[in-house]
Amino acid sequence: MNYKKIILPTLFLLAGLAAAAWLLQGPHAHHDHDHGAHGHEAEEVAEAKGPHRGRLLTDGDFTLELAIFEAGVPPEFRAWFTKAGKPVAPADVKLSVTLIRPGKVEDRFTFASEGDFARGDHEVVEPHSFDYVIVADHAGTVHKWSFAAPEMQTVITAAAAAKAGVKVEKAAAAELDETLEVYGRVSLDLDGVRRATARFAGVVVEARKSLGDKVAAGEVVARIENTQTLVSVDVKAPGDGVVIARTAAAGEVVAEGAALYTIAGLDKVWVELEIPSKDIARVKAGQAVVLQADHGGEATKGVIASVSPLVSAENQTAVARVVVLNPDGRWRPGGFVKGAVTLSSARAPVTVKASALQTLFSFDVVFSQHGDVYQARPLELGRRTGDRVEVLKGLAAGETYVSEGSFLIKADIGKTGASHDH
Repeated sequence: MNYKKIILPTLFLLAGLAAAAWLLQGPHAHHDHDHGAHGHEAEEVAEAKGPHRGRLLTDGDFTLELAIFEAGVPPEFRAWFTKAGKPVAPADVKLSVTLIRPGKVEDRFTFASEGDFARGDHEVVEPHSFDYVIVADHAGTVHKWSFAAPEMQTVITAAAAAKAGVKVEKAAAAELDETLEVYGRVSLDLDGVRRATARFAGVVVEARKSLGDKVAAGEVVARIENTQTLVSVDVKAPGDGVVIARTAAAGEVVAEGAALYTIAGLDKVWVELEIPSKDIARVKAGQAVVLQADHGGEATKGVIASVSPLVSAENQTAVARVVVLNPDGRWRPGGFVKGAVTLSSARAPVTVKASALQTLFSFDVVFSQHGDVYQARPLELGRRTGDRVEVLKGLAAGETYVSEGSFLIKADIGKTGASHDH
């Protein structure tokens, strides 16, 4: 066994992995997080928890317990109050919570009394990563707290990000298509199929062409000798094309009108796509389609020329035909094809690159950039077309996100074993 062939590639692989790790070990800090009580201390000291598993905030003998509640409801703030250890009616406290997210985006909550607690006035959207500014006014005394609670984020210097190949772009609107994936095969354009025939019965004196030969219109492809008059007559090609069938050989006797050669023009072919019966009503002539040959190569754009009114009894599909120009002959009749038919098209206000998406703590995320801070942004996704994905919720148009190298940001966030507990 040649051990050098095994050891050397292994050493190169290990060196590459070490280099990638080094790039992300530059001068940057990583923020761990614990989402159970939606609070965070920079130090490794556990925060005080109240009886409702919220964060306890104390100012003198006044205590606020603030929690993000999400059992069976969208995440919302709930607050409880005590004074000298005794419950305070929520209606007696005017509470406001301002969240400052990465990028200095502020989200202010006011509260209303509901039973024994006060409820925030709107949803606390993901990510739950922000700085808190809290003001509670009770009996003429104002209590204030402010602290940071980052989660699912990391800090990487611009130099380290550039060296690691991290690239960013802005979330933007795009035209997205609803497509139907179907399969089919290439077939001959029957309008371009012609036959070179014998004008009378006789003996084939000469058969000049073989399968696959190219012929030009009017070119002599065979000679036949009349058995009665012994006169020889040329048989000419009725059009340009390629010989796809040959039914006669020199010395054979042929009948009047017999086809000696079948000639097909392959500069144009049909692609016949099989449309499942449940989708036939949505596929119509004129719709755009992208075709990909089974053997690979570049995709080709086309248009549905017609949809058959008949359904196959065997597989319950109807044929949608696409006429494809084939000047280089790469679309070979009989070959399998995959097609994506555009059923509809609409503008999506916010889209991101599909390659930017990562999965983090069961969320589909991209990483927004705020200077040297990279923040995971859980997304609600919609349609997909090619390399673009619609964002329904979680990111706004114009926000900067990591479009290339997002897996490196994910690895940096996850390397400390951060969790996202609900």
